[in-house]
Amino acid sequence: MQRLVTRFFSRRKFFAFSSVVTCSWALAIACAPTATDVGTVEETAETATEVAAAPAADLPKVRVGFQTGDINNITMVAYNEGYFEKVGLDVEMSPYSSGGAMVPALAAGEVDITWFFPFPSLTAFATGIDIEVVLLDHAPLTAERLIAGESAADVPSLKGKNVGVTIGTSGHHSLLAALDQAGLSQDDINMVNLKPSEMAAAFSAKKIDAAWTWEPAAGKLNELGGKDIATAKSVGAYAVALWAARTEFAEENPEVMTKFMEAWDMAQQDYLADLKSGQKWEAERLNLTPEEFGAMVDRQGSTVVMMEDQLTDEWLGTPGQPQSTNLYKAYEEYAVFLVDQGRLDSAPEDLAPLINSSYVADYLESK
Repeated sequence: MQRLVTRFFSRRKFFAFSSVVTCSWALAIACAPTATDVGTVEETAETATEVAAAPAADLPKVRVGFQTGDINNITMVAYNEGYFEKVGLDVEMSPYSSGGAMVPALAAGEVDITWFFPFPSLTAFATGIDIEVVLLDHAPLTAERLIAGESAADVPSLKGKNVGVTIGTSGHHSLLAALDQAGLSQDDINMVNLKPSEMAAAFSAKKIDAAWTWEPAAGKLNELGGKDIATAKSVGAYAVALWAARTEFAEENPEVMTKFMEAWDMAQQDYLADLKSGQKWEAERLNLTPEEFGAMVDRQGSTVVMMEDQLTDEWLGTPGQPQSTNLYKAYEEYAVFLVDQGRLDSAPEDLAPLINSSYVADYLESK
């Protein structure tokens, strides 16, 4: 997959270009920033620069990739409020259109740390890219959901209907789980392979009766009259946004990893202390009003994974013991699904190297 944008070297340039990138997928969002929007971003960025510490001369530049097609509140707080700089890191942000678009970038060594989701991280690992999940962000429990029009009141009534889904994704996996709960299978519906950005038009034209997708596409379907009939939470799906690092980079730069955790911890606390202020960066990036963006966040139903909770079995687990975690079990299930769908030739024999909570543990011990 082609990478859409190049790297950015200042927060001001980052926001100006990121607003343009977002236009390609935000279905109903007007993407022309106003003069007031730009001024606010520049003023805040300059304030953050004033209080930021100079990057440590002996630490490498950290090339960070992130997925634009989702909500990155704490990431944007960490970057735009200067928390990476405050701990001495020189971070270079690179937006990508999807998690899948970051896989070849990881393979080429173009990014060091990436923000995306379990499916692309598993695909990267299973195809021989040496990465490890080092930190979890948030669990969007209702961002992914099955939305139906008036022809389908519930999941059982989808039998024989046209259902939009992005084949081979977590949404596809969750749709199959919803069908199974209702006593149906993939063969009982007409599955229509669509990108999230294509679903609103198909739904409006009644080419599909329902769709499983995620924000912001899901919100657009709701605006068109669609009703939620299932969510990732209702089918027991394990949804979590995560940070993964190239193993070589992490092992060679343990101090960078510890500082990254420190910056994230500060940004997380800042964000949770004032949600409205913390959400302004993503609202501006997506050219949404605070009210529109707040509604999108509410629809996600996200649980922020606190730093002190990272080492529990619900999340990353104890260092060296990932097999007992829910994340590991989800990866096992996803690997089988991707093989069944022809997305992987075979499941990895050992998934343990994919999860490494030691950097979080080291940071927590150093606090």
